[in-house]
Amino acid sequence: MSPLTATPAPPVTSGRGGAAQALFQEARRRRRRRWLTGMALIAVLSAVVAVATVTWLHRPAGHEGSGTGPAGTGPGARSSVAAVWFDGVRLRVGYIDPGGRVTQRAGAEVNADLLPLVQAGRSVYWVDPAGAFVPALGHWSQVVRYLDLATGKIGIAGPGQTVFLSADGRYLLMSQDATSLTETPVAGTGAPRQLTLPRGWYLPGGDGLPDVGSGEGLATANGIIVQSAEGSAWRPRTLGVWDPRSGKVAVIGRELAVIGAYTPPGARYSLLAWLPAACPFPDNCLIRITNTATLSTLTVRSPLPGGFAVGGAFSPDGRQLAVFPQTPPRHMTPGSARLAIVNLATGAVRVARAPRLALGMDFAWARWLPGGTHLIVGAGTRPYLVDSATLSARPLVARGHGRNRGNSQDINFTAAIIPLRR
Repeated sequence: MSPLTATPAPPVTSGRGGAAQALFQEARRRRRRRWLTGMALIAVLSAVVAVATVTWLHRPAGHEGSGTGPAGTGPGARSSVAAVWFDGVRLRVGYIDPGGRVTQRAGAEVNADLLPLVQAGRSVYWVDPAGAFVPALGHWSQVVRYLDLATGKIGIAGPGQTVFLSADGRYLLMSQDATSLTETPVAGTGAPRQLTLPRGWYLPGGDGLPDVGSGEGLATANGIIVQSAEGSAWRPRTLGVWDPRSGKVAVIGRELAVIGAYTPPGARYSLLAWLPAACPFPDNCLIRITNTATLSTLTVRSPLPGGFAVGGAFSPDGRQLAVFPQTPPRHMTPGSARLAIVNLATGAVRVARAPRLALGMDFAWARWLPGGTHLIVGAGTRPYLVDSATLSARPLVARGHGRNRGNSQDINFTAAIIPLRR
């Protein structure tokens, strides 16, 4: 049994801590200027304000009359996986087939920060930086919107500049500034709860974690990731896990970036993958995977000379971690990264021969498909579908109706991967 997944010791006690990482400093500055100035009204706002309907979700493009999306009998039903992503202008939906093709079409035109979409049950959430006018509450500079996958409706979940889920998926967490947030039941029953961080600790605060599926914030079985300073991008700070019940912070270490977390169903611990501040950016020498209850840690060194790019994801069963060892830039030529799979029981690293992903900001991303046999990876606008056993890759081609009005029609780091019901 891996020391990371062994039965955890009693919950960790006190400490000092911080950080679920900052990738885009300018994004932080932009959102800082728009932070909400009041929070007293949030408890009375629930996810009931429908503002649009998107009928595109229920029928794959190019197959009109052949089925009704996830529960239908058409081409969408022949795929076991759907994806929702933001292309810079519109939400899109796609059905992924085993050959690496994505049947998709543009959906509702929305405002959104370029952050991961957050999936909770049959809904997907994102931050609208343009804000909205809410009856009886007035105008909020930023709100969290949601798409109900069952009905196709878009609504408002509440004011917020960030949104993420609790580790068990039962609560939606929305922050209005770097030191407080609200906890609202996803099921819609029960009043929201206001949470305030201990003095000297901060939420990620809007920098964005495009590699983290749960959004720019991150929760573990032991609490919520916090950082010791607001700081600027790529400046080391202390990483910690704050337990709202006890008010204590368990220190993980000094870090440059957080890759992601995995919580086994019903467990009292999570596995947290992060880049320590042992080496200066961009030469991050290693990755650490820490059990948040016992603080036991597996250290993984890069098989390539440039360390690791930021980005990656745990497999659905938590036994593997997708990461991106990189080669450093040379003579004005950007560096590149390749996908690698870490076996968390042994620490062994398998590196894919291809593709070589060109890096602009030393960032790549991965999304595992349900079942863990395949994953989608990318660094720019061209994603690949990878077989996790053979590490063979093929381009993931998105085809759909309409002219591309966004940055790309391709599935990207904002994607929420959704298993379809049979």
